[in-house]
Amino acid sequence: MAQCQRSLTILSVFVLYASISYGVLHRVNTKVPSPYMDEVFHIPQAQHYCRGHFGVWDPKLTTPPGLYLISMVPASLLSMLGPHPCSPEFLRTTNWALSLLLFWTIHGLIKRLRPAQSAIAATTLSLSLFPVSFFLHHMYYTDTASLLFVLLSYSLSLSHRHLAAGVAGFVSLWLRQTNVIWIVFIGASAALREIQQRANIVHPGDSLLGSIGQLLKWAAGMDRGVLRVMQLLLPYALVATCFAAFVHVNRGIVLGDKSNHEPVLHIPQILYFCSYTVGISAPAILPLASPRWFVRQFTVPKLVFSLMLGMAMAICIGRYTIEHPFLLSDNRHYPFYIWKNVFRRHWIFRYALIPPYIYALAALNRSLSMDTTALWRLGLALCTAAVLVPSPLLEFRYFTVPYFFVRLHIASRTTTRAVLLEALWFAAINAATIWVFINRPFAWASEPGQLQRFMW
Repeated sequence: MAQCQRSLTILSVFVLYASISYGVLHRVNTKVPSPYMDEVFHIPQAQHYCRGHFGVWDPKLTTPPGLYLISMVPASLLSMLGPHPCSPEFLRTTNWALSLLLFWTIHGLIKRLRPAQSAIAATTLSLSLFPVSFFLHHMYYTDTASLLFVLLSYSLSLSHRHLAAGVAGFVSLWLRQTNVIWIVFIGASAALREIQQRANIVHPGDSLLGSIGQLLKWAAGMDRGVLRVMQLLLPYALVATCFAAFVHVNRGIVLGDKSNHEPVLHIPQILYFCSYTVGISAPAILPLASPRWFVRQFTVPKLVFSLMLGMAMAICIGRYTIEHPFLLSDNRHYPFYIWKNVFRRHWIFRYALIPPYIYALAALNRSLSMDTTALWRLGLALCTAAVLVPSPLLEFRYFTVPYFFVRLHIASRTTTRAVLLEALWFAAINAATIWVFINRPFAWASEPGQLQRFMW
């Protein structure tokens, strides 16, 4: 009876979510019928593929053609019934359909990670409403499919279906190259779980150095467990090997326009990500690690450490802050206004944010440390840095995958009330950003008559 009730609850939540989301999609297609922003590259390229013109490639596109190939599946089926259907409306609808699969993938992950949690349906709804992702579900961007296949790979890995997880991870590389880092992380997480189960070592609460020592001691034993872990890692290693071959042949990670995507050392990206994550999921994180807790837990050693950390942050901010030309020239994106009105207001503002950065780091560590090991958190931090630090551009879309890994692993300690507040907070942000996008267009003096719109 209880299981039936839970199934009815999640089905009702899904119907509500899908209905609202489809209403947004219909509104976007009605008000913005032509390709907008990056869609002006993605949609024509997908239409070439729909016509079978696989030799045509827009050099301004920097990501692989996975989304266009996925869109061809329903397009090929529908083309049997009439004229070729690859209109902007159709392509956006295929992306929206992927968001419905993402809903169930998130639900499956929460059930596997937190089977005893009472707020599974509420947490699924909340994460499905995550503002940056929800907005892009109704456009033709690669973000929805990319997130779907990364999380699907993680879900399959948690179910011990490692070959299938490797296949999903391989598909994710056809959507965004940096997903290789998350597939490596998923494989390493699977290996760590296997070691924990076999050797009963590396537990939440163990120190990082202690965990590394336990791991090295176990590996030095070279028992059958080591061979099992190596076998488990094989699908993920194959994905990484395929990616290495691609980089060798392509002479780099980026396809097409490499000039605006040269790797750099943009260390403050980590600070932006931590503060962004705590800020956007404040209803879920603050009950676990409030500013009051942060102040009260200070001791002399922690104060000294915080001062040293603050000095290191100041050096990174001074030496490694990067202002990408796209960030400063495009006033259609929200980061433009954050940078213009905060970071460029006065040089001292960049340094005044160091105490909030330190708090954000501490809050994330505390929220995650309740259920994850120090070794797992180190792996997540390193992979997040590997994705974000080489990118010269501050763009919230790049934070999405690491955000989901963080948020999924703090779910067990959040109350139903906190999750519902987070869902309402996300819904309010979505309502505001989508309303502005649809109803508040503007025009540039340099392009009269061409409507521009605000978006993430």
